[in-house]
Amino acid sequence: MEKPEAIHEEAETYGIDISLIRSNLRLTPTERLRRHDKTLNTMKKLRDAMEKKRG
Repeated sequence: MEKPEAIHEEAETYGIDISLIRSNLRLTPTERLRRHDKTLNTMKKLRDAMEKKRG
């Protein structure tokens, strides 16, 4: 079995930002859901604006 450090290095080499995963795991489940909802609402507003612009 590989050491966790080796797995993290491999993931980072592949392009995965481990720091983002760690920071997200420091949040409570409620905080994660709030962050998700905020991002989802922003994406919906962007999509609506794009559709409005297209006509």
